Amino acid sequence: MPEMLSKMHPAASIGLFLHSPFPSSELFRSLPHRKNILNGMLGSTSIGFQTYSYARHFLSSCTRVLGLESTPTGIDNKGSIVNIGVFPIGIDVKFVQERRSQSCVQSKMANLKEMFANKHIIIGRDKLDEVAGIKQKLEAFERFLELYPKWQGKVVLIQVTQPGQTRQPRLEAKISELVTSINSNHGSLEFMPVMYHHSFLDTDEYMALLNIADLCLITVIRDGMNTGSLEYVVCQQDKHSPLILSEFTGTAGSVSGAIQINPWDYEGVAQAIDTALRMSPEEKKLRYTEMYNHVVTHDAQHWASTVIKDLRATVLAGKSSSATPFLDLAYFAKAFAQSKKRLIMLDYDGTLTPITNIPAEALPPPEMLEALKKLCADPRNFVCVISGRDREFLDLHLGGIKGLALSGEHGSFIRYADGDWINLLDEMDMSWKDEVMSIFQFYTERTAGSTIEYKETSITWHFRNADPEYGEFQAKECMNHLENSVVSKRPVEILVGKKCLEVRPISVNKGEIVKRLMGVHPEQWEFVACAGDDKTDEDMFRALRTMKRGIAEQSIDGSSAPHYFTITVGPSDKKSAAVWHVTSSHKVVEALQIIAATEDGEATV
Repeated sequence: MPEMLSKMHPAASIGLFLHSPFPSSELFRSLPHRKNILNGMLGSTSIGFQTYSYARHFLSSCTRVLGLESTPTGIDNKGSIVNIGVFPIGIDVKFVQERRSQSCVQSKMANLKEMFANKHIIIGRDKLDEVAGIKQKLEAFERFLELYPKWQGKVVLIQVTQPGQTRQPRLEAKISELVTSINSNHGSLEFMPVMYHHSFLDTDEYMALLNIADLCLITVIRDGMNTGSLEYVVCQQDKHSPLILSEFTGTAGSVSGAIQINPWDYEGVAQAIDTALRMSPEEKKLRYTEMYNHVVTHDAQHWASTVIKDLRATVLAGKSSSATPFLDLAYFAKAFAQSKKRLIMLDYDGTLTPITNIPAEALPPPEMLEALKKLCADPRNFVCVISGRDREFLDLHLGGIKGLALSGEHGSFIRYADGDWINLLDEMDMSWKDEVMSIFQFYTERTAGSTIEYKETSITWHFRNADPEYGEFQAKECMNHLENSVVSKRPVEILVGKKCLEVRPISVNKGEIVKRLMGVHPEQWEFVACAGDDKTDEDMFRALRTMKRGIAEQSIDGSSAPHYFTITVGPSDKKSAAVWHVTSSHKVVEALQIIAATEDGEATV
């Protein structure tokens, strides 16, 4: 649906929220229509999931099945960034609170209390489905009665089962068999330990059960969120009864006051039931308060507003990049000539010099060096080359230009004009580098033509000289390996460049350097030009877009708005957060030569 809508309305902002769990990539990639499903979802501007694990499954599927580049918060879908967010759903707390207090519910509560006088009531409400874990619940409850005979005759499990989407006769028969077995072995003519109710339950009766329960037992083996647990918490404002929750529910990561269990571990579940029934009033209240505070602050209204806010923020931040026109050189030169304070920020590889198979051969052409020298000689200009290269390379090839500022390793280091290098990550923990290095070495040994570039603050694996198809395949496998082994545990991110993977600290990117160069008062610059060619440079473009918007909002009449030129290098149909594009690095150098030749407010184009 999102893909169809985006084709009908290309400029529309589309949000998609998936209420159901998203399977792991190993399972999802076996589906015959896997690509159609992913491409359909990727027509969205923003995609939301119930939990972080579901989001990771989706990202991994996009990487493995479609070969797309991804980060923990987004996917690069043919130049457009699709935002990925996690939004745990809530319930209508006000409705539940009002409903549980109605007189009809109170009367049903009185009847149930009379029926189960002097008994500890455990409740469960599930759909008749394999993933609901009803069979596991009954098996665990029977194990509980066997291990803790002192509770026999004192505890009753009221299991309410709603019909599923399709009938499952085998499951129904197995559940009926278990109920009969438990009642036969642990019950009597006067009392049955399991009350099994297989039909739709009236809302008032359901609320009454939630109110009087001494324990809620949820043993699902896969569920999106399980909002029933949240309704139970709201209804327990008087009793503060505990909650036993399967770790495979979406709410398990949010409701931290619950006792979490593995539904397949019957003895573990039995022990949890015993612990919950013996829990002291003080611990009950402490756990309940923690759960209740979360439920009321993360209700359905909060979920809906968060999803909409994220979609709006994605659109406003320009993450849905669009195609860009060719740079208007005449307008570019005129704006430069009319400005008195100018900031020029340039990427190196692919922007000032063409991409080469051997990085060491990407040397600066003489005409580019001459243009930079002229620009740096003018005190009205502040010029900085922001590159992924290390300090030694930048010093060797660009360090001789007087007045030129340099930033290396994607913003890890900066050297202001004619100054010394400053390490912006001097106090950051770099112990992750050994883990990353061992993984890169593993793939280098198995990928002919690949190499490792070791930098002070990052490590890059290059596969430009490897077999194109096999190199891409190994890169995807390596990225998945890094995500599972390093990224999920360390404060680092994977940067997918042109035929390379780079692992760097998560706080490092070129956008942060742009913010630093723009300063506390970005409105001081009358002319700002920024050029780059790959994904790392999109951080610069987005940072400048946000700053320009802020300056425009502060300006009363808009007359003092500065000239901003964000320029991406690539084909005419390339999508980017930049406003302009040029087709090659030679065109970037040509534009620099034009403004460098500007004299007395005039330039020849």
